[in-house]
Amino acid sequence: MGLLSILGKGLKAMVDEATTPESHKIGQNFENYVREYLFTEEFYDLVERTHDYNTNSRDYVESSLKPDFKFRDKLTKKEFYVEAKFRSGGYNGKIVWCNDKQLRRYKEYDKEKPVFLILGMGENSKLPEFLSLIPLKAANYTGLFPSYVEKFEIKIGRVVLSKTLWNM
Repeated sequence: MGLLSILGKGLKAMVDEATTPESHKIGQNFENYVREYLFTEEFYDLVERTHDYNTNSRDYVESSLKPDFKFRDKLTKKEFYVEAKFRSGGYNGKIVWCNDKQLRRYKEYDKEKPVFLILGMGENSKLPEFLSLIPLKAANYTGLFPSYVEKFEIKIGRVVLSKTLWNM
């Protein structure tokens, strides 16, 4: 690979970083946290992952409408989806994690394979201060009360084990 090619890739990375909205950067950082610390490759095969903002801004990939991840549990061989959402606060006393259209879409995917909502909260999406893992069947509203979300709290930075996932 020539020097010009290397410089071109560096320039593209800088442009992508500068043009990506902050909300998408926060989401991407949290998705990376989810894969690195919660659903690790030691325990879960990554079957699918939605595309990032820059890919979709150039040529929208329809599969990006699916939940963020599709994993296969290496122990049980069960496949499931994970939708990762990070919030720094609530609105009107609730944690709003999606809109009505998204909720309906996630509920449709839940009929095919289980969908789990991993909700992170705090100031930094790379280091959440609170985590909750909620089966979608228990997340029936776009906004959830903090007292309800706390019932599904999980440990920060610890792998979600198969027994935790399937005993919810």
